[in-house]
Amino acid sequence: MAGAALTPRVRIMAVCDKVRESRNETGVFHLRGVRQEIKADTFPFVPAHLSLFLLLSSPRAGTYPGYVRVLSVRTDKAIFYSHLLPNPMFQESVEFLALHPRLSCSFAEPGRYSAEVCFFQEQGSDVIKGELPLILVRNGA
Repeated sequence: MAGAALTPRVRIMAVCDKVRESRNETGVFHLRGVRQEIKADTFPFVPAHLSLFLLLSSPRAGTYPGYVRVLSVRTDKAIFYSHLLPNPMFQESVEFLALHPRLSCSFAEPGRYSAEVCFFQEQGSDVIKGELPLILVRNGA
């Protein structure tokens, strides 16, 4: 558990259709189509646009390599995996960092999925710092 305290915290995590930073104000983001459920007519389903908005915090300066993955709850297999690029980097004066990686998933079937944010550890297992359920349903079901 000591390793978990050495990685950034996930303060906000949202699956949405689109993330756009404000043109008028730095650090303000517009989230469109925030979801906990996705309806699809056919499967496999590949959303045209799907992003994960993350607000991370860390009181310690440093670079924290990590990744995002989407798992099928039924099979416990990853249907999407991507490194957080660029690696989240905190300066002494920056305590919060917003990221919005794109989720290029192909959902094979309706059901429960889980989006996870993990950070690598030099020793021991990777640390899961955020988990968000996502449900896919057949349209009309």
